[in-house]
Amino acid sequence: MKAYAVAIKFFALIMGATAFLQAESPDLTLEGEPFIYADLMFGDSRKVVLQKLKVGGFIQIYEERDKGLVRCTIKWDGMRYELVCKLINDKLKLCLVEGQRGWQDFFYEDVVRPQWDMVRKRLIRRYGKDRKYTDFPTMDQVPLDDMGGFITDTWELNDRTLIMTIQLFTVKDCCTEQMLQYSCSTLLIQPK
Repeated sequence: MKAYAVAIKFFALIMGATAFLQAESPDLTLEGEPFIYADLMFGDSRKVVLQKLKVGGFIQIYEERDKGLVRCTIKWDGMRYELVCKLINDKLKLCLVEGQRGWQDFFYEDVVRPQWDMVRKRLIRRYGKDRKYTDFPTMDQVPLDDMGGFITDTWELNDRTLIMTIQLFTVKDCCTEQMLQYSCSTLLIQPK
């Protein structure tokens, strides 16, 4: 009987963890709210950012202290993204939502485009259609190794600027020593 009770508790724990890992991340904040994303505020310290992410149930949180970054995983509409919090002088300045990165040609249409499209629809629902925009670019339209990438949409709100981009960059493969072209979609959230 004791083994049965332990098995039930273990099953409940696993089911709870699975539900937690599959939970949807918070939506974008509304215009006029003091938050950049979730409950992260402009000027939060690294310690506060880490604490808020942990308390908020975010997973896979890690730091790149030398770059002033705190990263974690978010999930929107069943798709995985990475939230990147940029700190300058130990103060949160902006957030970036980055889609999955991949190097195969099919990855651009099969993963980057659907992630970009989903984020774009989310932004239109939240902030409206009033924006500067262009269609999804072909790979040859995206500048290679340009930090700004190819800008597809820009929302200029009273309290923040949101910019959607497609990026194409090269990375040296650690096994083959070849340079591979990776692509991803990004969303910059910059408070004013």
